Amino acid sequence: MLKTRVITAVIGFIIALGAITLGGPVYDVLITLLALLGWREFVLLGKAKHVRMSILWGYISILLLMIAFACHQYILAIAILVLSLSANYMLCTFGENKYSLASVSFSVFGLFYVGIGMISLLMIRHDSIYMSLSMPFELYNWGTITLWLVLFTTWASDTFAYFAGRAFGKRKIVPSISPNKTLEGFIGGFIGCIITGAVFSYIVGIPWWMGIHVGMISGILAPLGDLFESKIKRLCNVKDSGTLLPGHGGVLDRFDSLLFAAPITLIYITIFVLI
Repeated sequence: MLKTRVITAVIGFIIALGAITLGGPVYDVLITLLALLGWREFVLLGKAKHVRMSILWGYISILLLMIAFACHQYILAIAILVLSLSANYMLCTFGENKYSLASVSFSVFGLFYVGIGMISLLMIRHDSIYMSLSMPFELYNWGTITLWLVLFTTWASDTFAYFAGRAFGKRKIVPSISPNKTLEGFIGGFIGCIITGAVFSYIVGIPWWMGIHVGMISGILAPLGDLFESKIKRLCNVKDSGTLLPGHGGVLDRFDSLLFAAPITLIYITIFVLI
């Protein structure tokens, strides 16, 4: 099991390294594929709870939204979102024998849950968004640096929380959802994220406070994203969201923390860096 997890992690890291380094269409296509796979897993989770959703509606909506954001067509993206939501409501109205109100609610929730996180990961890598911001100093690869900062601090959350929990863990946070997560592990993960962010900032030469801020964001939101996805799986009575990644589960299992941390990091970059 451990060997399988390590092999999958190494292959995944190599793919991520190549896509992030190349950027552009290569990275955009990879994130879009992950978003589509994440939606598929979400539909299967709903199926486990006997909630029927239109998988095709989600595929079309997410694909068009990802294309619009990749091309920086934000007004078009809003129009696509409105039309997608309207189409979903029409499915409930004219297909009431197949799609209930619960189907509509679950579908909309899934679209936002998967879509917002993946779109944020897409946008963080785009160097063009940093050109209009008052960044601390000019860099040609702000997108690459910021994305790796988010990834490393998020991974640090899991790693430091695991070792801190094993060494000092006593107080369970939410045993009904994740019995192994402890308050001590959460604190250890939070501190680890801050340290990782600061060290990463020093190595790549960006302001230390930016690394610490992103580390704090990941330290709080990464475990919450993990717990949230665990709650969904508990409700659906499944162990993993999918089987795409041997030893790790599915896309949602691997990206649950990033789906929470990435959007707030993007907001931090676009708002607080402007001040």
